[in-house]
Amino acid sequence: MRLAMLGLALNILAVGAVLGFAAPAGATNYLCNQAFALCTSAPCIPQPGNPDVSICVCEMQEGPNLATVPCDTVRPSTDANGVRTVYSQFALTQFQQGKKGLRCPSGTPWSQCLNKICTVDPANPDKAICACDVVRSGEWQTAGGDCQAATCGTAYWSGALLADSRNNADFMMQQLKIATSPAEACPVPTP
Repeated sequence: MRLAMLGLALNILAVGAVLGFAAPAGATNYLCNQAFALCTSAPCIPQPGNPDVSICVCEMQEGPNLATVPCDTVRPSTDANGVRTVYSQFALTQFQQGKKGLRCPSGTPWSQCLNKICTVDPANPDKAICACDVVRSGEWQTAGGDCQAATCGTAYWSGALLADSRNNADFMMQQLKIATSPAEACPVPTP
Protein backbone atom coordinates (compact mmCIF):
# COMPACT_ATOMS: atom_id res chain seq x y z
CA MET A 1 0.00 0.00 0.00
CA ARG A 2 2.79 2.43 0.93
CA LEU A 3 4.61 1.66 -2.35
CA ALA A 4 1.38 2.27 -4.31
CA MET A 5 0.87 5.64 -2.56
CA LEU A 6 4.47 6.64 -3.29
CA GLY A 7 3.97 5.68 -6.96
CA LEU A 8 0.76 7.72 -7.10
CA ALA A 9 2.50 10.74 -5.54
CA LEU A 10 5.38 10.50 -8.02
CA ASN A 11 2.91 10.25 -10.93
CA ILE A 12 1.06 13.35 -9.70
CA LEU A 13 4.35 15.26 -9.46
CA ALA A 14 5.34 14.14 -12.96
CA VAL A 15 1.98 15.21 -14.41
CA GLY A 16 2.32 18.56 -12.61
CA ALA A 17 5.74 19.12 -14.16
CA VAL A 18 4.50 18.26 -17.64
CA LEU A 19 1.52 20.60 -17.32
CA GLY A 20 3.78 23.43 -16.17
CA PHE A 21 2.75 23.81 -12.55
CA ALA A 22 4.84 26.34 -10.67
CA ALA A 23 7.86 24.95 -8.90
CA PRO A 24 8.25 25.58 -5.16
CA ALA A 25 10.59 28.27 -3.87
CA GLY A 26 14.20 27.18 -4.07
CA ALA A 27 13.49 25.02 -7.13
CA THR A 28 16.35 23.72 -9.22
CA ASN A 29 17.08 25.74 -12.35
CA TYR A 30 17.81 24.05 -15.67
CA LEU A 31 19.48 25.57 -18.71
CA CYS A 32 17.51 24.50 -21.78
CA ASN A 33 18.27 25.27 -25.42
CA GLN A 34 15.11 25.05 -27.52
CA ALA A 35 12.16 27.05 -28.83
CA PHE A 36 10.19 28.74 -26.05
CA ALA A 37 7.82 31.60 -25.30
CA LEU A 38 9.39 34.65 -23.65
CA CYS A 39 6.81 36.41 -21.51
CA THR A 40 8.98 38.77 -19.40
CA SER A 41 7.12 41.86 -20.67
CA ALA A 42 3.81 40.33 -21.78
CA PRO A 43 0.56 42.09 -20.91
CA CYS A 44 -2.06 39.56 -19.89
CA ILE A 45 -5.81 39.49 -19.32
CA PRO A 46 -7.87 37.27 -17.01
CA GLN A 47 -9.35 34.24 -18.73
CA PRO A 48 -13.12 34.67 -19.09
CA GLY A 49 -14.86 32.71 -16.36
CA ASN A 50 -11.66 31.81 -14.49
CA PRO A 51 -10.09 34.53 -12.31
CA ASP A 52 -7.13 32.26 -11.47
CA VAL A 53 -5.79 32.02 -15.06
CA SER A 54 -4.56 34.75 -17.37
CA ILE A 55 -3.99 34.70 -21.11
CA CYS A 56 -0.71 36.26 -22.24
CA VAL A 57 0.67 36.97 -25.71
CA CYS A 58 4.40 36.29 -25.58
CA GLU A 59 7.34 36.40 -28.00
CA MET A 60 8.62 33.23 -29.62
CA GLN A 61 12.34 32.68 -29.07
CA GLU A 62 14.91 30.00 -29.83
CA GLY A 63 18.03 29.42 -27.75
CA PRO A 64 19.24 29.25 -24.16
CA ASN A 65 16.54 29.65 -21.52
CA LEU A 66 15.78 28.81 -17.91
CA ALA A 67 13.21 26.30 -16.68
CA THR A 68 12.60 25.10 -13.13
CA VAL A 69 11.64 21.64 -14.39
CA PRO A 70 13.78 19.28 -16.50
CA CYS A 71 14.07 20.47 -20.12
CA ASP A 72 12.45 17.30 -21.49
CA THR A 73 9.19 18.16 -19.66
CA VAL A 74 8.97 21.54 -21.43
CA ARG A 75 10.10 20.39 -24.86
CA PRO A 76 8.28 21.98 -27.84
CA SER A 77 5.98 19.72 -29.83
CA THR A 78 3.63 19.69 -32.80
CA ASP A 79 0.47 17.59 -32.75
CA ALA A 80 -1.17 15.65 -35.61
CA ASN A 81 -3.18 18.76 -36.57
CA GLY A 82 -0.06 20.94 -36.86
CA VAL A 83 -0.69 22.82 -33.61
CA ARG A 84 2.68 23.82 -32.13
CA THR A 85 3.11 23.84 -28.36
CA VAL A 86 5.94 25.52 -26.45
CA TYR A 87 6.44 26.52 -22.83
CA SER A 88 7.12 29.89 -21.27
CA GLN A 89 10.72 30.07 -20.05
CA PHE A 90 13.02 32.84 -18.84
CA ALA A 91 15.84 34.48 -20.80
CA LEU A 92 17.71 37.78 -20.54
CA THR A 93 16.87 38.73 -24.15
CA GLN A 94 14.45 41.59 -23.46
CA PHE A 95 16.77 43.08 -20.84
CA GLN A 96 19.61 42.92 -23.36
CA GLN A 97 17.32 44.85 -25.73
CA GLY A 98 16.94 47.64 -23.15
CA LYS A 99 13.80 46.76 -21.18
CA LYS A 100 14.02 47.43 -17.47
CA GLY A 101 12.46 45.73 -14.46
CA LEU A 102 9.42 47.52 -13.03
CA ARG A 103 8.88 46.78 -9.33
CA CYS A 104 5.21 46.43 -8.36
CA PRO A 105 3.57 46.20 -4.93
CA SER A 106 1.98 43.16 -3.35
CA GLY A 107 -1.77 43.10 -3.89
CA THR A 108 -1.65 44.09 -7.56
CA PRO A 109 -2.51 41.11 -9.80
CA TRP A 110 0.21 39.67 -12.00
CA SER A 111 0.79 36.54 -14.09
CA GLN A 112 3.24 33.75 -13.25
CA CYS A 113 4.12 32.20 -16.61
CA LEU A 114 7.32 30.24 -15.95
CA ASN A 115 6.97 26.65 -17.25
CA LYS A 116 3.41 27.31 -18.45
CA ILE A 117 2.08 25.78 -21.65
CA CYS A 118 1.60 27.96 -24.74
CA THR A 119 0.27 27.57 -28.27
CA VAL A 120 2.22 29.13 -31.12
CA ASP A 121 -0.11 31.55 -32.91
CA PRO A 122 -0.80 29.98 -36.35
CA ALA A 123 -1.53 33.46 -37.77
CA ASN A 124 1.72 34.91 -36.37
CA PRO A 125 4.43 32.32 -35.58
CA ASP A 126 6.49 35.03 -33.83
CA LYS A 127 3.93 34.98 -30.99
CA ALA A 128 2.65 32.38 -28.54
CA ILE A 129 -0.51 32.49 -26.45
CA CYS A 130 0.13 31.24 -22.93
CA ALA A 131 -2.13 30.26 -20.04
CA CYS A 132 -0.53 31.56 -16.84
CA ASP A 133 -1.42 31.62 -13.14
CA VAL A 134 -2.87 34.84 -11.68
CA VAL A 135 -1.06 35.84 -8.48
CA ARG A 136 -2.28 38.55 -6.12
CA SER A 137 0.39 38.58 -3.43
CA GLY A 138 4.07 39.29 -3.07
CA GLU A 139 6.16 42.17 -4.34
CA TRP A 140 6.94 41.38 -7.96
CA GLN A 141 8.75 42.62 -11.07
CA THR A 142 7.96 42.76 -14.79
CA ALA A 143 9.81 43.97 -17.87
CA GLY A 144 6.46 45.33 -19.10
CA GLY A 145 4.85 48.65 -18.28
CA ASP A 146 7.60 50.92 -19.68
CA CYS A 147 8.74 51.83 -16.14
CA GLN A 148 5.38 53.48 -15.41
CA ALA A 149 4.38 52.48 -11.85
CA ALA A 150 0.72 53.23 -12.58
CA THR A 151 0.68 50.29 -15.02
CA CYS A 152 1.22 47.79 -12.17
CA GLY A 153 -2.54 47.76 -11.67
CA THR A 154 -3.69 48.13 -15.30
CA ALA A 155 -2.61 44.79 -16.76
CA TYR A 156 -1.98 41.35 -15.35
CA TRP A 157 1.66 41.65 -16.53
CA SER A 158 3.77 38.55 -16.71
CA GLY A 159 6.23 38.84 -13.84
CA ALA A 160 8.11 37.14 -11.05
CA LEU A 161 8.62 37.63 -7.34
CA LEU A 162 11.61 39.90 -6.68
CA ALA A 163 13.78 37.13 -5.20
CA ASP A 164 12.98 34.82 -8.14
CA SER A 165 13.83 37.58 -10.64
CA ARG A 166 17.28 38.02 -9.11
CA ASN A 167 17.88 34.28 -8.87
CA ASN A 168 16.83 33.71 -12.51
CA ALA A 169 19.06 36.51 -13.83
CA ASP A 170 22.03 35.32 -11.73
CA PHE A 171 21.59 31.73 -12.97
CA MET A 172 21.48 32.80 -16.64
CA MET A 173 24.51 35.06 -16.23
CA GLN A 174 26.49 32.24 -14.64
CA GLN A 175 25.45 29.67 -17.25
CA LEU A 176 26.11 31.99 -20.21
CA LYS A 177 29.26 33.47 -18.65
CA ILE A 178 27.92 37.04 -18.73
CA ALA A 179 29.94 39.33 -16.44
CA THR A 180 27.58 42.31 -16.16
CA SER A 181 23.85 41.88 -15.70
CA PRO A 182 21.69 43.36 -18.47
CA ALA A 183 18.72 43.20 -16.05
CA GLU A 184 18.46 46.75 -14.73
CA ALA A 185 15.68 48.18 -12.60
CA CYS A 186 13.50 51.07 -13.67
CA PRO A 187 14.62 54.39 -12.20
CA VAL A 188 12.94 55.23 -8.90
CA PRO A 189 10.58 58.20 -9.43
CA THR A 190 11.63 61.37 -7.62
CA PRO A 191 9.06 62.96 -5.29
